[in-house]
Amino acid sequence: MSLEHQSNAFTANLYVNGKPLVLNQQRLKLRLRDPRITKRERLDVEVALASNDSASILTLADHEDDKPLLFKFVPEAGAYKIVAVLRGAYGGSCLKVNPGSHHLYVGNGPESFEFSMRKHGVERVGFTDLEVGPAYVQLVSEVSGRPLYLADEKGKVHFKSADPNRTKHDAFNNDPANFVIRIVDKPVELMR
Repeated sequence: MSLEHQSNAFTANLYVNGKPLVLNQQRLKLRLRDPRITKRERLDVEVALASNDSASILTLADHEDDKPLLFKFVPEAGAYKIVAVLRGAYGGSCLKVNPGSHHLYVGNGPESFEFSMRKHGVERVGFTDLEVGPAYVQLVSEVSGRPLYLADEKGKVHFKSADPNRTKHDAFNNDPANFVIRIVDKPVELMR
């Protein structure tokens, strides 16, 4: 069954620290429109846009009012396949975690990645736990069993399925990212 015809799927936007999640490609294209960008910054952005690895990573928008990426959450056995709803090269691509770098990105391919959601007091969040309004949730990779973390490496903000603490000292461990999920469209079966 195709993802577009799942009657129990819903669409939502995700935010962290008040900023929407976007594809790095979207953030980079907006950066090119900035009239104050230097030649060096422009070249760095153009190189990043040409790299499929860099453009497909999920990141935070530079501004709170930037347009958020729309995600379709398709339930699958207690977890969700999360699909990016957009036009272009990444349209219909699923959220995945790179096994080497642990980065969260969108991509096509045969491997399937599911994520579960948890929030305070609920280990496995279902749509009924979210329908009252926006909620704080953590996304957990079903492959690794680890939550997603917000990482900032040399000014590059991205999400990882591993704690970005490079020191390995417990005092510097990070907390998992707390996402705000805002439902845009409810599942078809609930609208009947």
